[in-house]
Amino acid sequence: MARSHTRRTLTLITIACALLAGCSAGANSAGTSAVAPGVPSNGTASGPAGGSNGADVGKAPQATGAPASGQSASTPAGNGRQIVRTATINLKATDVADAVTKIRKAATDVGGYSSDENSGDDHGTLTLKVPADKLEPVLDKIGSYGRVTSRVEHAEDVTDEMVDVTSRLATQRASVDRVRALMDKATSLSDVTQIESELTKREADLESLEQRHDALAAQVAMSTVTVDVSKTDAPPPPQEEQPSFLSALGAGWHALIATANGIGVALGAVLPFVLVIGIPATAVYVLVRRRRARPQTP
Repeated sequence: MARSHTRRTLTLITIACALLAGCSAGANSAGTSAVAPGVPSNGTASGPAGGSNGADVGKAPQATGAPASGQSASTPAGNGRQIVRTATINLKATDVADAVTKIRKAATDVGGYSSDENSGDDHGTLTLKVPADKLEPVLDKIGSYGRVTSRVEHAEDVTDEMVDVTSRLATQRASVDRVRALMDKATSLSDVTQIESELTKREADLESLEQRHDALAAQVAMSTVTVDVSKTDAPPPPQEEQPSFLSALGAGWHALIATANGIGVALGAVLPFVLVIGIPATAVYVLVRRRRARPQTP
């Protein structure tokens, strides 16, 4: 009876080693196998793993447009390629707070969201997530809220990486299924313990691959836009013109006109006094002179 139990244990260990060897060979060949991009992943884990992508998706509302776990990435290029697009735009605005509010709304209006934001009276920065097929209209709309000083767009083709992850994902799922089937056939506690440990390790690798697949899908579906808004600079003071002959001549002419106008104003102010007082006084003066000039009779 003990010999039969030992033989059965050796048989199970031999089968497990054979499965390990087959899975390793399948994983090595998965990187070179041709699998169409965007094959759906049927994993149970969801959400991108690690980096800023994980934080961004965690902040996203439900209707962000990012694909959930088990969905294939969208292909904005329209030719089956998986393209990750990012953009950076800098602009100057008279009212920074108002510009930041409009920029945020431009993202939410197309199904995007603001994953990071920091703004003040004179400066503001935003990190937006917008659907990849709405990137260009959003950038144009943001540019209309101020004076654009720079606009840079970047595209990265991740098709090969998506193909590799998708292929490894399918292979790893098959490996997990085989180990689960082997565990169902185990009869002794030691066999169950060994196979369960191997199953736990393979399920962890499967979850990591699913998270990587979903992270790539989210990056393809939702483009990242970094916006920097600064307050418009005050206009420089006008430069003083250097004096020249023509400018001096013009200034002298204007001075002459002003002087003549001043004299005319003064005469206009004095003329009423001359008419009312000056003429009678002159007549009296002439009359007195004439009387004095007459010779006196003896």
